[in-house]
Amino acid sequence: MNPVSLLGHCMELLGQIERSRATPADVLTSSYTRARKYLGAKERRALSEIVFATLRTKNAAEHLTRTYFDESDLPQPSQALAALMGAIAAIAPAWASFNPQEVLDPAAGTATDPDHALAALYARTLGTELPAGWGDALRRMLPSLECSPCNRAQLALAACLPEWIVESLRTGGMLESEVLALGRALLRPAPLVLRSASLTQTREDLLEQFARDGIAARPTPLSPSGIVIEQRTYLLDHPLYRTGAIEVQDEGSQLVAFALAPEEDWDILDACAGAGGKTLHLAQLQRDRGHIIASDADRRRLEQLARRLKRHRYRSIHLANLDGHRSLQRTQFDAVLLDVPCTGSGTVRRAPEIKWRIHTRQLERIVAKQERILEQYHAYVRSGGVLLYATCSLLPEENQRVIERFLARHAEFEPDPLAPAFERYGIALPLSADQWQLQLLPQRHGTDGFFVARLRRR
Repeated sequence: MNPVSLLGHCMELLGQIERSRATPADVLTSSYTRARKYLGAKERRALSEIVFATLRTKNAAEHLTRTYFDESDLPQPSQALAALMGAIAAIAPAWASFNPQEVLDPAAGTATDPDHALAALYARTLGTELPAGWGDALRRMLPSLECSPCNRAQLALAACLPEWIVESLRTGGMLESEVLALGRALLRPAPLVLRSASLTQTREDLLEQFARDGIAARPTPLSPSGIVIEQRTYLLDHPLYRTGAIEVQDEGSQLVAFALAPEEDWDILDACAGAGGKTLHLAQLQRDRGHIIASDADRRRLEQLARRLKRHRYRSIHLANLDGHRSLQRTQFDAVLLDVPCTGSGTVRRAPEIKWRIHTRQLERIVAKQERILEQYHAYVRSGGVLLYATCSLLPEENQRVIERFLARHAEFEPDPLAPAFERYGIALPLSADQWQLQLLPQRHGTDGFFVARLRRR
């Protein structure tokens, strides 16, 4: 496909993503490419790479573009995106794992002279010469994104994050250097991580099977059940997936069930089970000898869990579509897991559009919902039982502050240290003896951004 046409498709898809506030970008991308059967495999990959690179670096790349080009100089959408791609190309070596030159012009991408590579990219894309001084202008502008100390606006550009998220992180106690490191870590695509989900095969057994199949894989550093797949691989037809021996699950998500550390005979309520990734993991940790009620207000999510259960055939998991206290016959549980709805800000490596879609008013509504869920379900924890609160969020408003207010209202609960739970499984995390909250961060732990708080009822 002509590069100008390819970039036109990219602009069209980016427009769809911008207009949709609910549908994930990867779902929109899949739908877009399926509807255009004339796109070949290379074109589909190029389109996806360009669109997601643009989403990851959106504010910084647009800043560089606006700084150099007057709008009157960019009459065509494909030209605007070409300029944006040039900006991303300039920052890609330091910030991202994708360089658009490699997609649009592989020969130019191998050039040792960056000015030549950029000129070749521009010429191949637009059929015209690079505007004079574009490369020099970019080099002059890039230092403006490297600031220390930074004001909020500068730090937002340098970290490729909205200003209000930067403010939230800084107010929550995160250092400027850590915010910058977090923003840069979120620019890199997340790896494909699996969980060894078999009751009869070890992780080492599965790694050996992948090696025999020619699939590059390695163990995760934290989760004793995790496997990182190091190449593009379609696994849904693999025998290990069809038989339930593996599940796709980020390493951070896996650590949630380990933080609960259930005994085999516990009665557990997973009140926000969703599609059931953590539910299935809990059943595995209990060796299918416990009793788990998996509930979710969204019946469609539970239907996904029902389909997943067919591959695993766990007898200990029972589904219940609950709304508050209705339909719940059992009144006391050894443990209640509340993996509450959240902004999903910790999953930006996988869904970069999230950081541009969420806003402070939405955050306020989500926090109110999280507090309602805590109020609805904390009473189901028996005396001496465990309440585990979890999110896939980076924001202190959804994490530490929600739990602080809950403890202020409920003296019957107290913090319960996480270290003994993780030590049961040989998980090495630098935790203090009394630490009961954990914020997982991609730049620190290599995982998605997850938060867990472990409480015990007196």
